[in-house]
Formats: sequence, structure tokens, C-alpha cells
Amino acid sequence: MLIRNSLIFILIFSFAKAQNFEYKNDDFDLEFLTDNNELNFIQFKHEIDENNDVTGSLDLTNTGSITFSLKSKNIEYELINNLLPKNSKKTNKKIIVNWDIENFVISKNYKLHDVSIKAVYKGKYDELSISDKAKELEFLIYPKNNNDTSKVYGYAKNAGEILAIRNITKDITGGTLQINGFYSSREKHNSIMKVKDFSIRDGSKFENLIKSTRFFDVISVIKDSQNEFSYMEVPISQEGDITKVKDAFVIGGLVGFTFSGDVNRVSKNSNFDGFYGPLYLFDKYIDDIPLFNNLLTNNKNESLLGANFSVTRNEGETSVTVNPLSIVTPGKTKRIFKIFDFLKRDKDLSQ
Repeated sequence: MLIRNSLIFILIFSFAKAQNFEYKNDDFDLEFLTDNNELNFIQFKHEIDENNDVTGSLDLTNTGSITFSLKSKNIEYELINNLLPKNSKKTNKKIIVNWDIENFVISKNYKLHDVSIKAVYKGKYDELSISDKAKELEFLIYPKNNNDTSKVYGYAKNAGEILAIRNITKDITGGTLQINGFYSSREKHNSIMKVKDFSIRDGSKFENLIKSTRFFDVISVIKDSQNEFSYMEVPISQEGDITKVKDAFVIGGLVGFTFSGDVNRVSKNSNFDGFYGPLYLFDKYIDDIPLFNNLLTNNKNESLLGANFSVTRNEGETSVTVNPLSIVTPGKTKRIFKIFDFLKRDKDLSQ
């Protein structure tokens, strides 16, 4: 399917001159329009398969740009992701895309309606907007003060589905997603990703890690909600092929964890380490609870008693290592106090 559809666009970009030409069959309609033997306009209609279709035109009359005007009744995310320009591809012309989609299939369980995609691309995205009529999804790249860095904004009502199709993680379900950051190119960008009110998918590799270290969280045990979390904040930076995460944190119930690490976009290998424990929420109460004060802390401004963990992925194999009830070093403790600062700002979560 992808090969057939890509062939259409290869034909479109390859022709420089042509006679008037029209081709039709049961699922494909293509027409080249010429002026003085110069190809300047292409119309096409393609029923790619039973789940995907695209109709539209390609305007070549402007020598400095190529304009796609497209419509689809049904289209899958994977197909659009393969067709939209990628930053690694260089072009001397500006590519402009306007694509209206009735049914945008994110996954077999999730679909968006009346989606509009607008893009301006030349070596990188000068502008990009993706949104649906119901505002369940919105993603923007837009110029910032006429320099080489653009702003990035994203929102999704279903964080789990969007993070899964972007191959960020398939272990989260539900939640709302928000992204704010800056974009220079595919190889250089940074943002902060925030997810609220989500769960870890049953059967994920992280489920045992969470349950084995959440025995401190009386609230989640009583409610039988050990997979549920209220907030996650992840600072992300892209440097070439390496995606870096520094001092991210997740909180839920009476516990939370922090983590840092990196992912190689090409090899898919990754390495993360972090700390998991309950004490940040006990911070303002712990001096009044002798058992916790004596058992769980050791000079709490320098070290805490909790669980160290590491997650590595190498050649497609993921391993999770947990060292429960270990003394956390001062370097990792500094990550935890980022959560204190957040809770001071967000009164609803701290309560």
C-alpha cells in the first residue's frame, strides 16, 4: 500500500514536461495538464485500499513552490506520516500542503473527524498545523520573531493513543497531553511534555516496577489503583539522532518517581535510570510522624530511602532492574526536589 501510494508522488515530482495525459482504472484517476508543453497542474484520485483514499491536485505554476490541495474521506495516520515531507529530505522548492480529512484513523480504537492539515516546508517545517473540528488534537509549529527557531505547541485529549502512534511509548492509556517547546529542525528541537490523569497499561513491562515500589502508597492500595497517575512532566531535547530526557517526574497517589536518560532514534537503543518513592508528599508532614521520620529518611535534605531503578533497551530487548529500599544519592535527590517546587505551584495536586 505504501509503495503504491509513494509511487504517485514520485511521478508527480519527476515530470518536468509532458503532453496532455489521462489515466483511469477502477481505483486510480490521474490527469496531467500542460501549458506550452510545460507540466503545471496535476489532478488525481486514488482509492489506495478499502481503508484509505486521497483526491486532489498538484499546482506547479509557481516556480518557487509546489502546492498540494488534498481531500480524504478515510486515511490512516501511518500513511500520512509516510507522505508528509521529512526534514532529512532537501528541496530547492517550498512545499505547501493543504489536506482536509473526514475520518482520520489514529488506531483501530481511536478516530478523529474533520481534520485539517496545513504545512509549509522547505528543508524543515516553516509552519505546520494539525487539528480536528472537535479540538481533540492540535499540533502547531509556527514562526518566532523571524529567526531560525519556531515555537511548538501540542494538545491531545487522548494522550495514550497519540504517544503510541508517535512511538514514544505504548504503555500509557488515557490522559490529556500538552507540549510546549522550540523547533529548529528534525535534528534539533526541545520541549516539555505534560500528561495528566493517565494509567499504565496492564501487562506493560513497567507494571511490575510500579507495583513492587508502590507498597508505600496506602491510598492506591485501598482504591486498587496502583497503575493510575495524576501528572507527568518530561523535558525532551533532540540532538542529532539522540533524544535526551533530563529530570522527568511522575506523581500519583502518595508516591512518585523521577528519571533521566536517552534514546538513539536510529538504533532504538535506550538507557534510563531513576528513583521511585513516596517521601516527597510526606515532606511537610514527616517530622510529625516519628515512624516515617526515623525509618524512611536519613538527613532528608541529602538522601532518601526508596527504590532505585534502571530501564535499558538494546537490540529490541527491554530490561528493568529495581533496587528497592536503597539509599538514594544526593545527585538523584536533587531531581526529587523538582517535584516539591511543582507541588508548591499546583495546589490541586498537592492537596
